[in-house]
Amino acid sequence: MRKREQQIIEVVHQYGSLTIQELSDMLDTSPSSVRRDLIALNHNRFVNRVHGGVSLSTVVNYESRWLHRTTVDLSEARAIARKAAQLIQNGDVICLSGGVLCTQLAFQLRLLEGITVVTNAVNIAAEFVYLPGIQVRLTGGRLNPGSFELVGRALEPSLQGVHMGMFFLGTDGLSVQYGVTGHDEAEADASRILMEHSDQTIVLADSSKFKKTSFAQVAPLSSFDTIISTDHVSQSTRDEFVEAGVEVIISSDH
Repeated sequence: MRKREQQIIEVVHQYGSLTIQELSDMLDTSPSSVRRDLIALNHNRFVNRVHGGVSLSTVVNYESRWLHRTTVDLSEARAIARKAAQLIQNGDVICLSGGVLCTQLAFQLRLLEGITVVTNAVNIAAEFVYLPGIQVRLTGGRLNPGSFELVGRALEPSLQGVHMGMFFLGTDGLSVQYGVTGHDEAEADASRILMEHSDQTIVLADSSKFKKTSFAQVAPLSSFDTIISTDHVSQSTRDEFVEAGVEVIISSDH
């Protein structure tokens, strides 16, 4: 694969979709050269040619009308995912929860090799199909209605003898008073179990989740090491979490 074709794959993972003109500007080359590159990439598993540009190829069709219910700003989610991916190194054993932000992180990780991913989200496991450089372990459990996550009593036994370094956790709510909360009690229980098998838990939270409390508490704020978000979160809000003892990492690339 030529260097510029590899660059196209990398920037599409960063931004989700790009026009030919945007690619031309980013790569400092002509639109006609970009078109030739896209023809060469026609059968690449990571990118889809679309009218006037290119988009990220995924195993699951997240644009399906019945499935596409997220209110998360995808540009913000991708920025958080890019920042989180920078923490992961060759040889790491990591864990991903379900949700939009962890799915975006999974897309970023498809370009890596030599890592092991443990997850209770069936869609995230599917995104690593046919990538021999990444080992994937899907937990046990029953599929939770309304999400891709496996939950329930079979989850914990499936993790016997399994130890992860970093657990990247999405959230529905994040507050100093109540910590990390979710809309689903079974998913909150599953997250606690995954935390018990991990050295550290890193919360991925877009700006809409701060100072918000959902139905089921996952754990108090003191249980978490780091929060990754964007500069859409005000400095005063960030300071509240830092004063509570949590590292806050900010991505401004969105």
